Amino acid sequence: MNKVLIRGSILLSIFFGSWLLLQQIDWVRLLNADFGDKSEYLQDMESKLGEMMYDDFARTNLQIDDSLSVAVLDTLVAKICRANHIDPRSLKVYLFENDEVNAFAIPDRQLLVYSGLIEKADTAEALCGVLAHEIAHIQKGHVMQSLKREIGLSILFSVITGNSDITVMREIGKLLSSRAFNREMEREADLTGLEYLQKAHIDPEPFAEFMGIIDDDDPAPAFQWMSTHPLPKERKQYLLRQIKKRGAHYSPVLSQELWKDFKAFFEG
Repeated sequence: MNKVLIRGSILLSIFFGSWLLLQQIDWVRLLNADFGDKSEYLQDMESKLGEMMYDDFARTNLQIDDSLSVAVLDTLVAKICRANHIDPRSLKVYLFENDEVNAFAIPDRQLLVYSGLIEKADTAEALCGVLAHEIAHIQKGHVMQSLKREIGLSILFSVITGNSDITVMREIGKLLSSRAFNREMEREADLTGLEYLQKAHIDPEPFAEFMGIIDDDDPAPAFQWMSTHPLPKERKQYLLRQIKKRGAHYSPVLSQELWKDFKAFFEG
């Protein structure tokens, strides 16, 4: 009996010692050193994760396939992309019926837009600002950077190999749709998105104004996109300062008639 207890104690000591040692290893840094952010391994992980996340959102939200609505959204995205030498075909843009004022990027260069955002946007230019901001997150690689930082490669790997509970996927979705990015990434996306708009000759001031319509001390629950990004009023002010510094010639992104028809589908 004593031998069994001693042997069990040794095995437990080895197990916990190994576990503590493994905990000290920076697996993200180690794997990045071996594979690199553009490695086939990480690209495959991002592709599979993106497919699974899209499927999960599609199960819980009704995708809108109205031809006019999809065409207008694609037109706005394409206008931003082409002016900034981004292939619009490299992005996958989806429109979902959901009352939240929200748009967000998920892995594999996918952009999800909720109908609540379109309902709340007063102008096509304000909507373009949100789209440009999210495209900037995609172009800067913020999505996977944030997931690796917040969740870790080992958990992401367990998700795509089916070795985790569905609730883990749901939590990843909640993270990306709300608070995925740190302030440095948000500011970079703001300023890059502003640059995208100006190069596309889209007036960015409606976007800056849109940023400040919520009192961050008492955000309305429906304003998911705005309320979960840091300090809306502060961001509005620095965006307006940048707009005044740069200056540019702007032209309407859509005719008033087309914008009204587009909005009418979501407000009807």
